[in-house]
Amino acid sequence: MRRNQHILFCLVAVLLPLFLACQREDPEVSFSVTTVDMPYSGGSQTVSLTTNYDWTATTSDPWLQVTPASGKKGSASLTLRADANDKGTSRKATVTITCRDLTRGVTVTQMPNFTQSLVIKHTNASFPVPSFTGSSLSGVVKWGDGTEEKYSSSLTHTYAAAGNHTVEIDLSGAYSFKLASVAGVTEIDFQGF
Repeated sequence: MRRNQHILFCLVAVLLPLFLACQREDPEVSFSVTTVDMPYSGGSQTVSLTTNYDWTATTSDPWLQVTPASGKKGSASLTLRADANDKGTSRKATVTITCRDLTRGVTVTQMPNFTQSLVIKHTNASFPVPSFTGSSLSGVVKWGDGTEEKYSSSLTHTYAAAGNHTVEIDLSGAYSFKLASVAGVTEIDFQGF
C-alpha cells in the first residue's frame, strides 16, 4: 500500500506542474492607441500599455526609439521618440510588444520636414497672408519691402504705398493654400510649393 501511495505521490509531483502550466491564461496586450502621428520636427509621445505577463519592446526602424525596452506585467507607459524627418517623404515604423508568444504593435507615422516656398507678386497697398491648410504650420513671411514676420494665419501687411511688391512665404507643414482675393495679384510662383 505504501508503495502505491509513493507512486501516486510521484505521479502527482510530476503531473501537477504540467497541469498548472496548461491552466495559465493566454497572454494579453492592450494599448491606449494603436496609431501615432509624430510631428515632422520629431519629439516624443507617450502610449499606455497593459499586459498580463512580462514584456519586451522593439522598433522596426532606427529613427524611432522606445523606452523602456522591457517591463513587468501590469500597466506601463511607453515613450516613443523620433528624430526630425528631413528625408522629403513620409515614413512609418512599428513599435512591437512581445508578451510570451504574443506580439502586438503600435504604428507610428511621420510626415517629412520640408519647407515650401510660395512667391506672390502684387500691386496692392496692403496684403493679407493666404490661408494655408496643413499641420504644425511654421515659417516666415517676407513682405518684399525689407520686413518679415513669423507666419501667422491672421497676418496682413500694409506697405508705405501701392506698387510692385513680391511676397515670399517659406512654410513647413502646408499642403494647400487659398487667397482671400486675387485683386492686384500679378503673378503666383508655385514652383517651390
